[in-house]
Amino acid sequence: MKTVLQIIILSIFIISCKQGNYKYEISDFRQELQPSLKILSKENSLPSKDTIARNFLEENATKDELTKLMDSKNPLLRIIAYRTIVNKEESQYYDLLIGHLSDTARVKYWVYEDVLDYKQVSDLMIRKAHDRNGLSQIQKKKLVEKVLLEHPYLDISTWMIQDIEPNEKYYNLIKQRAEKRGKNCGEQLSACYALSKFKKNEDINFLYKVFEENLEKGDCIIWIFRSIEKFPNEKLYPLLENYFNKNIKGKLTQNENIFDDILYFSRAVASYKNEKAIKILKYIEQNNTYINKPYWPPANKEYVYKALLINYDPIYDDFIKKIQKEFDKDELNRIGYSKRELLEFNEKSEW
Repeated sequence: MKTVLQIIILSIFIISCKQGNYKYEISDFRQELQPSLKILSKENSLPSKDTIARNFLEENATKDELTKLMDSKNPLLRIIAYRTIVNKEESQYYDLLIGHLSDTARVKYWVYEDVLDYKQVSDLMIRKAHDRNGLSQIQKKKLVEKVLLEHPYLDISTWMIQDIEPNEKYYNLIKQRAEKRGKNCGEQLSACYALSKFKKNEDINFLYKVFEENLEKGDCIIWIFRSIEKFPNEKLYPLLENYFNKNIKGKLTQNENIFDDILYFSRAVASYKNEKAIKILKYIEQNNTYINKPYWPPANKEYVYKALLINYDPIYDDFIKKIQKEFDKDELNRIGYSKRELLEFNEKSEW
């Protein structure tokens, strides 16, 4: 208890010290820059609407001035300064990012044109550096370690946790996230997905309980199927059988489009590599359903084919050959052959 209290006090001290560095007023900057800074400081959200002021800053502010602006009292100016540094491809923007991870002030940010959220300044800095694709794999690895071990309160930690390969030094954090129920089921279940990667038998009963509850609700179920695919333990298989009997059997028709849930369900089933799996997968493959019907091939046939290849086992050879005969060469090339080609675009690891 004493150790936990000491960590909390230390964290507050570190954040307080960092907050004290935000000391610069607009009047502390070169007079030529001040009109643009005043305009940008009055913005209500990001991305900034006044492109003239933003472009002026990018064209005229020096690296030292932008670095100084990252310690402005105005959090909007701090993130604008960092985004400008990255856009200009200034050196050391990774080091500047590492030095500002404690900047947890929240600003309004348009995630999409119609979705407004409050994002931490340091979170937005990380996303900007990532989106620029200028971070090396070593820098990404160090950044993940820094965030998960020292700044796990950052929003982006959720993305990092679900994306990285299992590492024992992150296990306790991931387990805590998996145990925490929140308003957004995706946060808990994506942490369960990360926990599944460790393949620890001691977690099976916990995972079963969480998955069973959420399968009944029908929310975020793709994370459940992806988790079981990663950790195809026999104790979890009844969840798939029950889902099949309640939600798939007798409900696949040519009159309705199919959803991606069936793709990930098929992959979870295929990860067991046994005759029971083949029976369920054959049912899905044979009951044609479509996306953009009536184009060939039916989506469920393609989903099962992908599931068999991603979780390949010789037991699937005859099944794979059967499906391949129904596709022409162009379709097979479009679907792909390697695991990287077969995965969905949002599954490719970025951290």
